[in-house]
Amino acid sequence: MGTKTALSWEEFLAAGKPDQRWEYVEGKVVFMSPTGTRHGRVIHKISEKLAWWESLAAEWVCFGADVVFSMASGEWLCPDAAIVRRARYGSASLPVGPTLFPPDVAFEVISPNDKDDEIQRKRVLYQTNGVLQVWVDPEKRTIEVISPNGAIRLFLEGETAVILPGLGLDISSLLD
Repeated sequence: MGTKTALSWEEFLAAGKPDQRWEYVEGKVVFMSPTGTRHGRVIHKISEKLAWWESLAAEWVCFGADVVFSMASGEWLCPDAAIVRRARYGSASLPVGPTLFPPDVAFEVISPNDKDDEIQRKRVLYQTNGVLQVWVDPEKRTIEVISPNGAIRLFLEGETAVILPGLGLDISSLLD
């Protein structure tokens, strides 16, 4: 594993390319492929569900794709969707730039071109930063929920993955 070097927000922005998504992991800028149609649709469906839930859960704030979160070890990650307890931002309004801490919940939709080692690297980063993880796999038609303590729950088609009180997802509702 390489030496981790933290980047400032300005350095992180300068490291990217126009119209390209990127993250900063283990001291390297990692470019991500654009999403395919199905992947983008699943992210949209998750965002719809989060918007509905957020209207009922005022103590939480939800985010769509491309919002940058800083991990304690210096990485910058952009989950496909995220949830943060509103109180973590304090009395200030939401920042214009990145969120300078990990999300409480990170949603990741697995694409056919995602590499297993990259997925595992993100899983470890989220776990070491105390993030509840929700991994949606459209190919396998599953939702995997990983608690910060490492416990894994796998939900198959027809089962509802309860993420937080009042927020559940069924893979069938995310796929057209």
